[in-house]
Amino acid sequence: MGLANRFRALFRSSKLESEIEEELRFHLEMRERTNVAAGMVPQDAHLDAHRRFGNSTLLKERMRDIDLLVFFETAIQDLRFGVRTLIQNRAVTIVAVLTLALGVGANTALFSLLNTLALRDLPVPHPEQLVRVGAHSPDDSFTALSLPMFEEFAGDQKVFSDMFAWWGDAVLNVETNGVLSRADIWAVTGSFHSQLAAVPEIGRALMPADVNLKAAPAQVAVLGYGFWQRHYGGARDVIGKVIKVEGVPFTVIGVTRQGFTGISAEAEPEITVPITAQPLFFGGPADVQKRLNRRDRRWLEAAGRLRPGVTLEQARAQFESLWPAIREAMAPLDRTPTEVSHFMALQLKVESGARGASFLRRQFTKSLYLLLAISGVVLLLTCVNIASLMLARAASRGHELGVRVALGASRARLVRQMLTESLTLSIAGALAGFGLALWGSSALAAFIVGQIFVVPAALNLSPDWRVFGFTASVAILTGVLFGMAPAWRAVNEDPHAAVQRGARTMASGTGFLGKALVIAQVALSIVLVTGAGLLIRTVQKLHAIQPGFRTHGALDARLYPKPGGYTNLARIDYYHMLTDRIAGLPGVAAAGLVHTRPASILPWTEKIRISKTGTEEIRANVEMLMPGALQAMGIGLLRGRGFSWQDDEHRPSVAIVSKNLEEKLFPKNGAIGQQLDITTLPKWQNLRIVGIVSNASLYDLRKHEPPTLYLPSTQYGDYMGWSDLFVQARISPMALTDAIQRTVESLGHEYVASTTTVEQEIDRSLYRERVTAILSAFFGGLALLLAAIGLYGLMAYNVSRRSREIAIRIAGGAQRAAVQRMVITETLALALIGVTVGVPCGVVSSKLIAGMLYGVSSHDPLTFLAVSLVLMTIAAIAGLVPARRAMRLDPIVALRCE
Repeated sequence: MGLANRFRALFRSSKLESEIEEELRFHLEMRERTNVAAGMVPQDAHLDAHRRFGNSTLLKERMRDIDLLVFFETAIQDLRFGVRTLIQNRAVTIVAVLTLALGVGANTALFSLLNTLALRDLPVPHPEQLVRVGAHSPDDSFTALSLPMFEEFAGDQKVFSDMFAWWGDAVLNVETNGVLSRADIWAVTGSFHSQLAAVPEIGRALMPADVNLKAAPAQVAVLGYGFWQRHYGGARDVIGKVIKVEGVPFTVIGVTRQGFTGISAEAEPEITVPITAQPLFFGGPADVQKRLNRRDRRWLEAAGRLRPGVTLEQARAQFESLWPAIREAMAPLDRTPTEVSHFMALQLKVESGARGASFLRRQFTKSLYLLLAISGVVLLLTCVNIASLMLARAASRGHELGVRVALGASRARLVRQMLTESLTLSIAGALAGFGLALWGSSALAAFIVGQIFVVPAALNLSPDWRVFGFTASVAILTGVLFGMAPAWRAVNEDPHAAVQRGARTMASGTGFLGKALVIAQVALSIVLVTGAGLLIRTVQKLHAIQPGFRTHGALDARLYPKPGGYTNLARIDYYHMLTDRIAGLPGVAAAGLVHTRPASILPWTEKIRISKTGTEEIRANVEMLMPGALQAMGIGLLRGRGFSWQDDEHRPSVAIVSKNLEEKLFPKNGAIGQQLDITTLPKWQNLRIVGIVSNASLYDLRKHEPPTLYLPSTQYGDYMGWSDLFVQARISPMALTDAIQRTVESLGHEYVASTTTVEQEIDRSLYRERVTAILSAFFGGLALLLAAIGLYGLMAYNVSRRSREIAIRIAGGAQRAAVQRMVITETLALALIGVTVGVPCGVVSSKLIAGMLYGVSSHDPLTFLAVSLVLMTIAAIAGLVPARRAMRLDPIVALRCE
């Protein structure tokens, strides 16, 4: 009478209490006489109540309340029954939960990383109020302002409560407690910390008083929490200690709290100093005002916080109205007309800064969306696999379901029961998958970030409402998807036929629906595995590219200056000596210095044309290097001469061009002796060509042998430093590491920050393609495994269902080998249909990744053929075990069981 008591409490004040209680008694009597699982009482009781009491509004309200309570009552019954059923079938439940955990976990891990990089706002109060402002060239995405530009905007704007600016993400030398290391340095304006609500862990943050443009730079620094822990062990007496950045002393005044990443979405500012101190890293105190006050030197990124009630569109409109006058006032007076024209073409960009800046976002968002789609297909495969499993269970429960229908249970109630069991299973799998995702997202982030950043990244992978909502949605969706198959079977089960079968009699099997699910698994596997195969072949093709310079046996050593190492240094003499000493080491064939390391993912490109002509500009890569570098890299000199140490600032400017650049600029005449201009840079005008070299791909390997212009660093002192030492070895390159480090250290000006083989650098430059290919291959392998399990499960189930038929065949004289062939043939037939369906789908879907492919067509026949053969082989193996079981079946035992 528990339900009646709850109804009594609900209707205690009702005038119809006695009448409704009478109906409830009837309701409960009917439930006692009927199977609890039949679920036919509410409809009958309500219909009878309506017939007796009419359509009064009060009664309708009470009936809705009854419906609600009865719904929850029956839902709890369904849940209890479903849990008991799943516990009774532990093996099936464990397999299904683990499979779901893998599918849900992979999807949640990828979504968590995507959420961190592309969807999550900065962890600051009201990030939606942040707006970034900067100027950029029409053909360049670099967005920045000069300090005078920033001051003009900050003084004239009315839409921000305040503006702040920063220069950062620069890895410089830092000396702490006498130990030299490298750290991520940021130089910021005085309101940077206050506008981002940076509460210090200890000490204080930077304030506007620390940034005085009219006084000497304040040499104070705020440490990031991670840097403080790594270098000072979290000691609270760090306040007042002195650190040196590029040899310049700074007094520590504070430490930010854990998790503060400033305006970056992926890394904390390890050391933050006033913006006025930035020139000290690259020159003496005399250069500070000159560097800061250069009106056209765009080096600062800027942002502001919107005033209450102001929108992004309003802010954009105001800044665009201010921009023409500010651009006119900031135009350089000491530049060439070409440079002034280039400056006046600058455009203003005003955009939301809620998500901060992220290098990984630019590099990996597209790949992560692709991988999320792939893992979504794997999850769909998981649902199909479990649907086959649940369909087999529903087939074995045919007698039970038929009896329930015969006793009066509605088909809707049976569908609800099946979906409740499926949802219970999917929620259990989702909980396990969520735990797996917490580990998986961290492992995935470490796998990606560890190959890119020099300093530790600080990705915030903690789950938020988006991750929880995604996991919950996936759990519900998967439960409904794989619950539909057994629910459909329950609805279409003939109750009379089911009741006529004894409880011990075998049911009719999974039938057409079960086979259709397996075919769908095979087809989806074809789609996934062919996509993975195309991406893997892309990486292979990229690795097979001959870049035009020596990679085997080559070593790249990145050189960094010691603090003050470049001060008053005769750089040409120093690098001449260094190159000669390295080249003279045992095991070294040649050595040279380059400005940008080979296989860099950030090429330097400029527009070039023939001097004193109106010829069309050609975009080409530019590389600065020193004498001996071309020989060390194995780039062949075809005509003319190479660079020499006599090519200094006092000689006419010279250049070397690649063969394909010569062919573009001088298709009829030779290039030797001709002159070129880099159109936007006045220091590189009238460059006399002295040599022609073979084509090479120094940067992005996808851009095979782009036109390249080589310039001697010896003629441009600002570019002599922060270089890479390219060494061609006669022995194992890494065996030279210690000798090279000792030689560089012995000269006292630089040190070796890192050493890698050039082959490793090329491999690192392909990290995005490699990560995408590895993860898609993992999901493709998982798809193959799921397809094999599905095929095996179906054929094993069918063999068990057809044991009587097989026994009769064997007893009638059929050869056991023929029985085995029959089962394998059926397996291969299903796989072949799946391949036939999957290949066209794979051809269509592969077009979505055509932009990520290199050297291979999106409909590459070799890949599709190889994948089809692999899947057919797996299908044969999956069908072999149940086939051998059918072959060994004892007909006497099988018929006796029947």
